Amino acid sequence: MKMRFSLFSKSHFEVDYPVSLIESYCFQSDFYDNYDLLLRNGKRPIESVNKIGARISEETLNKCKNVIDSYLEIPILKLSLDEFIHDYDPKDREAHIDELSHLVKKLDDEEGIGLSKATKILHTLKPKIIPMIDTLLQGEYDRLNQSRKSLKYNQIFIDYYNNFDVKETYDNLNSLYKDLLHLGLTKVRIFDILWWSFLKADALTQKIKLPWTTIRRINSTYSLKS
Repeated sequence: MKMRFSLFSKSHFEVDYPVSLIESYCFQSDFYDNYDLLLRNGKRPIESVNKIGARISEETLNKCKNVIDSYLEIPILKLSLDEFIHDYDPKDREAHIDELSHLVKKLDDEEGIGLSKATKILHTLKPKIIPMIDTLLQGEYDRLNQSRKSLKYNQIFIDYYNNFDVKETYDNLNSLYKDLLHLGLTKVRIFDILWWSFLKADALTQKIKLPWTTIRRINSTYSLKS
């Protein structure tokens, strides 16, 4: 079974047997065993972020927790991905993304915390709605937005959530979520594993012209959700 996905509405990729890809990621990855599986026991403590390679000191994590505690009432942190995409149109989402961006900026002000670590912390605590914008994803965003002079947190979040205004991407993600309920992954995390796998594979394609048969960059026309 093939599925297609959009990344920042400009980069498109196709995956053969995506359920198998995600399952294989999980049984081979220590991150799934040590990090994702913690959700089966309820909420993860903020310290769990280091189980996915964040490498943040206890002192800095405590400072970050204090910052996050002061933002817990912002609406976006209380939503799931489905609620955010279904209940808000793109313009309405931007106001809530601005609040999220202020929180990320506050976390970034802490020594040693950038966008990648800030979003890993927030995903650890709010996995249904906050994506991990790691350096690999930032690199793809930079490639697609070469005229950008500086990183604007609100814009990268806007473009991330706009991925799900692409009907094929959103429908495919919903289908995968139903097929992968046994893994306990959120839709945000499923998409994270998909784009991470694609970007890693694509980097090798560019480096050594490796012709992958199961995951590939494509050129395609995508339609927005009706």
